[in-house]
This record gives sequence, structure tokens and C-alpha cells, in this order.
Amino acid sequence: MSFAEITVRRFVKYTGYGNAAGLLATRGLLGGQRSSVWSSGTRYSSDSDSDTEEYRQIKDKVNPVTGQVEEEQPHPTQGMTEEEKEEEAHRLISLFNKLSKDNVIQPMGLNREGQLVPLPELHDLSVEENEEEDELHEGME
Repeated sequence: MSFAEITVRRFVKYTGYGNAAGLLATRGLLGGQRSSVWSSGTRYSSDSDSDTEEYRQIKDKVNPVTGQVEEEQPHPTQGMTEEEKEEEAHRLISLFNKLSKDNVIQPMGLNREGQLVPLPELHDLSVEENEEEDELHEGME
């Protein structure tokens, strides 16, 4: 099958988003301009028609970004008690708060017009919560 015979969906399905974008970029094809080959109106079989039996068996394990087959991973919280899950949630919140405080990430929200805007009050709130939490821990020691 030649490059011209492939639909975009089939191309991405078999290579993954990242690999497809990389190939198109190296060939200078990411500009959004369609060549006459792509717009010739030629119809090909649907993507589902092109599925091989082997692909159908592993379809749910294919990473759409890399195109690689990944083994099933156990759920990250499997085997954790509710207390351990809560501790992990607090740890993750603390990490996100630190990233926000260090200006590595910036929490965003939507305003009434649907535009992304910074959420400085979220940062302020998390700092206050951390101070209260520190006071509680100091009182327990």
C-alpha cells in the first residue's frame, strides 16, 4: 500500500499520533495543504475493513500516541486501603501546589466568556490550607 492510498484515520491507527505527526513533519506535510493525491476523490476501504484479525485482538492495547502495544497495567490504587488512597491524594495535591507555587504550572479556569484565565485564588487557598495543615501536624507532635 502506498502512502497516497492511506486514509488519515488508518495512518494514525497503525502508527500512533506521535509517530504520524513526526513522519508528516519530517516530510514537510504538516502545513494543512492537501495535494491532489489526497483530494482526488478516490475512495478506499473503511478503516474497520482494513483491520486484520491480529489487530482486532490487540486493538484495545494499542497506545494511540505511540502506536505501540502495551501490556495491561493494574490499577494504581489496587490493593490500597482508603487511608492510603487519601494519603496519596494529599501527596499529589501537595506536589501540584508546589509546582504552582514555583510557577512551573499555572492553574487555569474558564471565565464567563469561555476563555482560559489564571486562578490565583486557587494558589492562595492552597497556601492557606498548607499552613493550617502544618499547624495541625505541629500540634500532634
